[in-house]
Amino acid sequence: MRKHFESCGKLLHVYIPGYLKLRILNSFALIYIRGECAEEKALTLSGSCMGGHKLVVEPYPFHATHLDHKFAPTRDADNIKDIRMFFEGYDTSLPLDRVESMLYRELGKCGRVCDIDVDQDIENEALLERVALVAAEGIDMVERLLQICGSDVKGLENIKSIGVVTPEADEASSANFSPWQFASTPSKAPEYPNIPNPPHFGSKLPYPWNVYVDSGTAALMCMRNTETGFVQYAEETPAPASRARYAPEDPNLPWPWIGLVDTISGDLYFWNTQTGVTQYQRPPSNYINGLF
Repeated sequence: MRKHFESCGKLLHVYIPGYLKLRILNSFALIYIRGECAEEKALTLSGSCMGGHKLVVEPYPFHATHLDHKFAPTRDADNIKDIRMFFEGYDTSLPLDRVESMLYRELGKCGRVCDIDVDQDIENEALLERVALVAAEGIDMVERLLQICGSDVKGLENIKSIGVVTPEADEASSANFSPWQFASTPSKAPEYPNIPNPPHFGSKLPYPWNVYVDSGTAALMCMRNTETGFVQYAEETPAPASRARYAPEDPNLPWPWIGLVDTISGDLYFWNTQTGVTQYQRPPSNYINGLF
């Protein structure tokens, strides 16, 4: 869709409601485009073909509501996803901590900001990189951030979003995997008393924690509470509440693997009930007791 509409203007985001890896996509999407005559150019693509399907394109500005019922079934789930965005237009000559603080306050007016990453310019340490990476919670928040174009705050006069980070491509090995409708299919009845949480913590730490590498110590992974500034090491990770449920039963999964769903992100992952291993990669069908 990005390729199909890229000639219409600055394409900021393609939002497919309820998008999850390994599931059937919705047949409709919202495309956020900025630029002169962007709407008129996009409308000329109505009736064009993409991937063997004929597109129907119509305007749907931020204040419109007449199609909200189509988004309602997945809106709650889409509003708990962390979505990363790029911002520019801040004063790169200001101190890093000050810029991050200003961005937290200004962007936080739109909703919950999970994290902001501003780096020093590699070639000129007196300046900051001109683009910041912002993690925001939920599509409602993202839509509000996409409308920001400037600010009255000194140093943020030209602030604006220049795009949303696209999700990673589905694994090639998932091409033959029957997609599950997690939102509508009943979960498998529990057979194991203790369901493990998803592998890796990193960006999935509970708010307000995030992970970083402490190059000054022997520990590779440290965690910082972005509200209090408190730092602790990976072995002291604050345990998040249970966030997993059983995925619908998949007859193609080799024993002893079962599918689980991260109820926060919606991601599918796999649990080896004998070894306790959890992973996002789908185990091959010829898996036999750890041998391939």
